[in-house]
Amino acid sequence: MRQWWRVLGVPRGSDRATIRRAYAAKLKVTNPEDDAAGFMELRAAYEEALRWVDYQHFDDWDDAEQEEAAGERAGLTLVPVGEPLAPDHAALPEAEPLPPPEPDPLEVERAADAAEFERRFAELESGLRGPWFKDRDGVRAAFDAVMAAPALIELDRRAYAEYRLAALIADTIPRSDAILREAMAAFGWEGEGNHPPAIWALRARLDEWRLIASFGRGHALERGWRALIDGKSPGWLRRIRALRPGTAGQVRQLFELADYDVPGISHSFHPKAAEWWHAHLDAPRFGSVEMALLLLGGVVATLFAVLGASPAVRLWGAVGSVAGGVVLSLAHWRFVTPMRWRAAREGTVRSRGAGWRLGLWLVLTAAAIAAPATPWIAGGLAAAFLILAIAIFVLDSAEEIGGLAWQRMVMLAIAGAFIGPAFFAMTVGEQALTVVFGLSAGIVGLSARDAIARVIAPRPVLIALGIMTALIVGAIVRSNMLPGTPLIAWGAAAGTSLVLMSGLRAGDPDGRGSGVAALANMLLWAIVIIAAILSVPERQKGGPLPPPISVVPADPMKALEASEPGFRALKTGNPQVYDAVAAIRKEMAAGTRNADEGYRAIDALVNKAYQTRLPLVGSALIAAEMDIRLARARELRKADVRACAGDRDVSAGSLSRDFRRRHYAHALKVAGAPLLVLRDLSKGREVPLMELLRTATNGNDAAANKLADALEGKDAAAKCDARIVMLEALVALPDIDIARTMRTALTSRARAEAEKK
Repeated sequence: MRQWWRVLGVPRGSDRATIRRAYAAKLKVTNPEDDAAGFMELRAAYEEALRWVDYQHFDDWDDAEQEEAAGERAGLTLVPVGEPLAPDHAALPEAEPLPPPEPDPLEVERAADAAEFERRFAELESGLRGPWFKDRDGVRAAFDAVMAAPALIELDRRAYAEYRLAALIADTIPRSDAILREAMAAFGWEGEGNHPPAIWALRARLDEWRLIASFGRGHALERGWRALIDGKSPGWLRRIRALRPGTAGQVRQLFELADYDVPGISHSFHPKAAEWWHAHLDAPRFGSVEMALLLLGGVVATLFAVLGASPAVRLWGAVGSVAGGVVLSLAHWRFVTPMRWRAAREGTVRSRGAGWRLGLWLVLTAAAIAAPATPWIAGGLAAAFLILAIAIFVLDSAEEIGGLAWQRMVMLAIAGAFIGPAFFAMTVGEQALTVVFGLSAGIVGLSARDAIARVIAPRPVLIALGIMTALIVGAIVRSNMLPGTPLIAWGAAAGTSLVLMSGLRAGDPDGRGSGVAALANMLLWAIVIIAAILSVPERQKGGPLPPPISVVPADPMKALEASEPGFRALKTGNPQVYDAVAAIRKEMAAGTRNADEGYRAIDALVNKAYQTRLPLVGSALIAAEMDIRLARARELRKADVRACAGDRDVSAGSLSRDFRRRHYAHALKVAGAPLLVLRDLSKGREVPLMELLRTATNGNDAAANKLADALEGKDAAAKCDARIVMLEALVALPDIDIARTMRTALTSRARAEAEKK
């Protein structure tokens, strides 16, 4: 080994400060990951230099003492000047061997600690790298043992261990996930700084964890994620689930994320599921589009079978619809899907002729609005709509069609209920045009949303609203000028406008376009329903049944109990309030009392009973009251900080509708709850304010004093936050302690409210 002064690059007689400066300079350019041997040599030289400074006292001796000491060490006797010297053999006795130097206890202890650290580190490494892997608990135990090693007390060894641990954990992901958070917290790796690559890899792993946690309910890739982490489902069940629209596309997006952006998420994929989906996506398959075509054929066949004007129409219409669905599904599976799959593999640009097809659709819509629905015109328009919808579906639809949200399905059901009477009053040609147009518009709106978004992309909101306005104006003009069923013209205008809104929503799903589309959809569905009502002949509007002879008035309280079940508890728990409410309801039903005034009177009765009985009810209800107050403070923190701090009254608009319903239901429970006897009111432990403050601050006296000052201060935000923290500490107590702590304050408040009134 080289001498310490050569390693440090300093003179041999350097002092302690010089040695430390030299060591610090060398340490900056010596990375333990890149040059472990050089780092160890540098550290050993630094320690040897410090020992040399501590133990060298030769500069304090004079020359005589040095000579005497040297003579004694050599076994010589000094002879005064002038005396004869002894013979050589007497003056130079035989030299005895020197005893070995005593080992330094500090160095022995340090060496033992270093050896123990290496043993513990080797055990952790073998548990992570194998071949004898440890489970999660075993890995955590081995990591805790490494962190508890005595050698880590020294700063230099801790720094050296930090880099080794970072490299080991980064190299053994995902097995090292069991100790990732503990290691990040122990060494502060989440803070900003000039970290080595291994630590940046660990920070990236935390980001991957956060992304994985977001793949839960409501995420855009939720179904694809569930498909990739499911390792128990058999292949046939996976094949059925792959038919659901969007699943295969989500899985493909997750594979692309794992390949290019966040490779760590692939560790969470189940190997069996990932292998199955890779094989499934590597070839064109019978998918959701083909299934949609089969279902479409079945839906049309059902409509013909139920709504056909004659037995022949019902039979052949159903048979033709089923056959058409099967043919279209097979053609798409055998020809269109392979063509798109090859185009996607080769990266070729798809056709941009969607504008012409959408323009032709608008022309057909204008013809359906303006032309009279004679059998030939209606039949020709129906055939043209269907052919064009199929062409758009084949040429412009995405790989997977979109689905129907439950809100749209509800609207379809409502519109169908209103359209039914008008539909049965139509001629056969009008019925055919209505059915085919509705199905064709549904095909285009669900499958070609992206193509429509590209067509209207220059000014999407302006173009979509402009076309919608023109179609509605055309329907108004047609209804005023030409005889016929208004549902045809209004339905064509509204249906095509809904198709445009689907493209507007797809082009801007989270921005202004989505909001405009949502409002327009509401208007368009209303237009369809109104047009259906207006299309019903006058003789059918009254219905087949005669009007009732008499109407029996319903019990006013039953309607109130149905809307708010808490009133039922008042009947047995607080009959006085129940009877008062029933009297008000009867006056409202008889018309002797205004409805608004009546509801205000009922609310006043309930609120009075709630305030009066709250201190005397069971502990569970008082604990629920504190939980409600915590939720109220959190809502006010976002809406009105001053109201949260108690500096201003709370307006009804500051609180959400769900919270107000929850609070009202709780007030009814309290108003109808049985009252406790005196001995039950004193049960539990009354928690002092200072103890509650210390609990809220985890026993920190300084923080508790600061929290108390905030509660009494004038800063609204700090006061609001302090109230929330105190309520959080309070609701964490047992229910019986919450009730015992709050009964006195609730009683005082109820008395004050009674005195006000």
